[in-house]
Parts: sequence; structure tokens; C-alpha cells
Amino acid sequence: MRKIYFFNLFLLSGFVYAEGGLERFKIDTIADLNIEPENVSAPINPLGINTYEERLQELDSKSPMDLAYNEKVRPFIDSYLGRNKAIISRMQGLKNLYFPLFEEQLDKHGLPLEFKYLAIVESALDPRAKSGSGATGLWQFMYLTGRDFGLKVTSYMDERQDPLKATIAACQYFVKLYDMFGDWNLVLAAYNGGPGYLQRKINSVGTYDFWKLYPHLRKETRNYIPTFIAVNYAMNHADDHDIFPHLPEISLVKTDTIKIKKQVKIGALIKMLCLSKETINYLNPSYKKDIFPINSVLRLPSFAVSDFLDNEESNYAFIDAVEAKEILIDEERVVYRAVEGDYLGRIAQEFGVRVFELKQWNNLRNTDLGVGDRLIIYVKKNPQNNKEAQKPTKNEYVVQPGDTLWDIAQKHEGLSVWKIKSLNNLEDDKLKPGTKIILPTT
Repeated sequence: MRKIYFFNLFLLSGFVYAEGGLERFKIDTIADLNIEPENVSAPINPLGINTYEERLQELDSKSPMDLAYNEKVRPFIDSYLGRNKAIISRMQGLKNLYFPLFEEQLDKHGLPLEFKYLAIVESALDPRAKSGSGATGLWQFMYLTGRDFGLKVTSYMDERQDPLKATIAACQYFVKLYDMFGDWNLVLAAYNGGPGYLQRKINSVGTYDFWKLYPHLRKETRNYIPTFIAVNYAMNHADDHDIFPHLPEISLVKTDTIKIKKQVKIGALIKMLCLSKETINYLNPSYKKDIFPINSVLRLPSFAVSDFLDNEESNYAFIDAVEAKEILIDEERVVYRAVEGDYLGRIAQEFGVRVFELKQWNNLRNTDLGVGDRLIIYVKKNPQNNKEAQKPTKNEYVVQPGDTLWDIAQKHEGLSVWKIKSLNNLEDDKLKPGTKIILPTT
């Protein structure tokens, strides 16, 4: 019996889909912004009370987290309501895609729901966000930390980019940090700077009060809590400051998941299901490449899942035919005849393919090639790729009588014999005069 895996991501509202593809915003991570105080005074209400402070007091009264207003928080609020208000506008437009999932898991783990705003600080709600240090996903897990909380990374998949799995891992981490420090501000500081770093600062300063630790912390960790509080304010009071949602041009439809029985390339899925590459990638952010291994669980619009299962046998036959090159998708079959001086490395470079592919397509056991030999080559139809692939090689060297690899390497600074052999797929040191070889750029 076939089993469809229904996923509670975004509850019953489903995910987002547009026939013409999905628009993924280029969003700068808020934590990376260099925010300085602006010359903007906090608004004053008729009673003479600072409106920022009054509104944060109201938010603070409804939360176990410390959402205090002070002079350290105000510059960040000013920034998000001023020159960086476009970020808040985009977050307002994206929040309905992720907040229901966050809230469900936070509630399940007994955590304050305000933690949902931390994903804005960390990744600007981009499940494929990557930092310069290698942190990845909505919650910006480093590789080792993610592994500690069960997030797997393989050549094909990075579960740090999976919205549900990464959110569960983040919740588990929050719980662990609270058990260690017993204070939500310290949980946030430890999430940013690491529990070991924070504990050392606590021991050296002699306090568990974040605001007393504040001047002793590095800048990024010091500003992390004020940033979090400011985002809480901006997201809850955007309307009061005339900041309105910037909605992506997409429509909401229900989605399901399906477990595929064979490895499939994204091009085959596009043809079978009449979906765009952007749609498939957007709905499956944890997959790193355009290949989905056997037993992958894919999220797709419900109608596409139904169509796939209704035509399951023919779909898998189609996948097999694509894999066997009986059906070509976005590529064409070229017959090439080897000429004097040809070798597989040069031919592969000219057509934008790999040497191992040439050997596989033509059942070659080695790289030996004779004049007039016939090669079948499958070339991508992308004009830009072909144009780049067919650019003349600027680092070609014509082998002269008496040349050896060692002689050639000595004539070029920083070049070694193994580099020449590796680049040209040479199995031995024999060279034939007149042959062209590629030399690496030095």
C-alpha cells in the first residue's frame, strides 16, 4: 500500500506555490547589519510616557522573557523603524509561512512563543541562509552543534535547512540552555556566543544578570539581546509605524509529501509534474543539489503528489528512460570525431562535460583516443553554459619533440608534474609531440 507522508509544516494552510515559480527574496540577515543610533527621538504619547517603553512594558507583561526598554535597545528600534524598515516589511510578508510551525514546536517544548522572532535575527526567515562561519538554516546551526541535536548533513541533504527538523533542534537547544542558566536573556546570549564562553564571563564578572554582563561581552553577543527585543517591538507594532507587509507574488495552496522509490534529477520532476525548479527547491530547502536520492521525502503541491501517484508506474519508467539517456531533458546528443592531438580532457572542456561522463557514455575503459574515433556527447542546451564552455583555452601548451612533463613543469613557476597530469587526466608520463595540454593558471 502506498503511503503519503503528511507533514504539519504550516498546519493545514499548506505552503506557497505559484505556477510561474516562487520568488525567493535576497534578504540580509539582521544579525549582520551594522546598526548605529539614528537621530530619531522615541515618540511620546499624550501622557508624556515614552511610547516605545510603554508598548514594550505591555509586551513584557505577557511574556516570561525580559523585553525591557533601555538606552541600549532604543538604537535598534530606531533602526528597524527607520532606514531598515524594509526588512521588517519583508518579515511581515513572510511570517505566516513559518510562525505557525515555530509556535507549534515552541508550545510543545514549553518555551516562550517570543522565540519565533529569533529566527528573524538569525536568518531573516531564509531556510537556506548561510553565514561566513558556516552556520546554516533558519536557526543558523553550526555543523557540530546541529549534529549534536540530530541534524544530519550528507552530500545531498542538509537537515539544518529543513524548517521542521531545525526548529525541533533549536527548541531542544533552548531547553538545554535554560537548564544550564535559568534565565532567558542568558539563553539568548549563550545561543549566540556559546555556553562555554558565556559561563566563563559569568565566572569572571561574578553575576548572572545579563545587563551587568553587557559591557564585558563581545560586541556581537552584547547586541544580540537588544536586537531581539527591538525585533519583538517592530514585528508587534509595525502597523503603528506605517510598516506594511511586503508580500511575495505567490498563492497559498495545500501541500503533501511523498517518498520517492528511485533517485531522480530535478529536471525529470519538472517535466513530469509541470512544476518550476524554483517551486521544487523552495518547498524542499534541505536538499543541497538538483538530485534527490532514493527514499527522499519531497514536499510538493497536493495536486502534483496526486498526479504522481495516479501515474506512478509510467513516472518511474520515465525516470529510468531519462537516466539511460533514452529521453533527453535540456540537453542534446552530439556525435564527435576525434582529430589529431585530441584527448578527453580537452574535449570535455570544450563541451562543458566531465571526463568520467565521456568514458561512461562511450564505454571507454581508459583515456586512449585515436584520430577518427567516434564519441557520443550529451551537451546541455543552456546557451550561457555552452558559450562559456566553448571559449578558447588560454593556457594550452603544444608538446614539442623531446618534451617531458618535468621539463614543462620547470618552465612554469608553481607548476608540478602531478598538477599537469591531474588537469589533463594523464595516466602516465608519455607525451606525443604536437599534443595540446592544458596548464593551470599560476
